Amino acid sequence: MNGRFIDNLPRVYGLYTGGFVVFIGLMAVLEQMGVSADTLGILFVAFTIAIYAGIGWLSRTMQVDAYYVAGREVPALYNGMATAADWMSGAS
Repeated sequence: MNGRFIDNLPRVYGLYTGGFVVFIGLMAVLEQMGVSADTLGILFVAFTIAIYAGIGWLSRTMQVDAYYVAGREVPALYNGMATAADWMSGAS
């Protein structure tokens, strides 16, 4: 993904959303096939850890500004979505 960070954001979010939809579909198919709830739970946790590890690996940086505020290049729309998700989550 070459180019400016801001130019790649729609693509990154699209890939992430598409992957999530495919994963949910796969989980539904596995459930219909009779896979146990324990196995589905393990797959869900493993998928979540793998996604976080992948995001961390792809987003690595040695610049403090890029680490804390993404180089100040995140547009208002995406920043607003992240803030809204944080506000609505059970963690806040």
